[in-house]
Amino acid sequence: MNNTCIGDPLYSKSKVCDYFSLEDTTTLDKWIAQNKFPKADLYLGRSPRWRLSTLVNFSNAKQQEHAEQQLCG
Repeated sequence: MNNTCIGDPLYSKSKVCDYFSLEDTTTLDKWIAQNKFPKADLYLGRSPRWRLSTLVNFSNAKQQEHAEQQLCG
């Protein structure tokens, strides 16, 4: 489901790290390199930006995946 709307703010790498409570961008960079994190929605120059809806959808999918692992584990 696509939750994109006009008021869907864009997040920089540092804001994404804040959103997921990551210490710095190193972990995020690893996730991106390993294709474990959504591709950026757009780039401003060379700087990637993710829509809030992309982050929410990713977080929800990870929570669902974790819940399913708990049931099957």
